[in-house]
Amino acid sequence: MQEGFEFIEHTADYAIRVTGADFRELLSHACTGLIALMADTTGLSASDHREAHVSGRDREQVLARALKQLLYALEDGHLPIAVAVTAVGPTSAAIRIGTTPLDPVVHRVQAAIKAVTYHALKIEDTAGGLCVEVVLDT
Repeated sequence: MQEGFEFIEHTADYAIRVTGADFRELLSHACTGLIALMADTTGLSASDHREAHVSGRDREQVLARALKQLLYALEDGHLPIAVAVTAVGPTSAAIRIGTTPLDPVVHRVQAAIKAVTYHALKIEDTAGGLCVEVVLDT
């Protein structure tokens, strides 16, 4: 497992197993994992930043909505390359997404992710912290 995430086998879709000592770290690792799945960002630096504030009824919904912010950035023509979790609570989070314009680096996009799903999305408490599997629709 690299940086708190690993890609796992899933029929017809992509899936990421994510771990973290707490919800902030879990959210950070999930965002990093999604970016790694979406594109090769090696050597790229952020030329722009966007702030996103998400809320939900539980941690699972907050996680899914935060990940969706990365997909929205891509839809807007900006490749997410880094994320910082700036605030977190049980039903909310704030993230800062570093992006670069997609046009010059479109060749780096590896996976066309359409959506973050709620399929079996359940954050589990473990001896080492938290763990979740996120299924992504392609």
